[in-house]
Amino acid sequence: MRIVVIVATDAELLFKGFGRDIRVCGPVLRVWNEHRQIGAKAEAFGVLVGTTSFDKKTVWIEAVTTPMRLDLRWRFGFRLLDKGHELTVRRMFEQSCRQRIYLGTWHTHPETVPTPSKVDTRDWMACHRANPGRPLVFVVVGTARTQVFVRTRRGFRPLQRAIGAS
Repeated sequence: MRIVVIVATDAELLFKGFGRDIRVCGPVLRVWNEHRQIGAKAEAFGVLVGTTSFDKKTVWIEAVTTPMRLDLRWRFGFRLLDKGHELTVRRMFEQSCRQRIYLGTWHTHPETVPTPSKVDTRDWMACHRANPGRPLVFVVVGTARTQVFVRTRRGFRPLQRAIGAS
């Protein structure tokens, strides 16, 4: 048996709450910052890929996809249609000896402190139904702040950015 340990050494941002720690790696933060919806930009989006602790309480977001050729984008919406997102997740899963997995989705909003829309929460519920038992997270990148959401008994709630995190 072969054991592979993947450690995210460049985690730069930590979100905490509801018994979970979400660690976001530097390259992911740079992608989100590049896609902030400042000016007249269309929404950007993609999937989250990374690893979890054995108990699934700590999640490392290590990679994301970005809009691809067959996806559709508008100022206030998008359609993730390109199969490249799924192929990327499968490739990373296989190349990591089944360690890196699909963790959820991210997208931008043209608001300072983003809040999820009803469309967002419906989509997130569908993701939970399609991935039972997986520690999913959902990220909304605003013009000034990024929010990370997890499902609780009371719906989707934002985690708190850890004090001292960059």
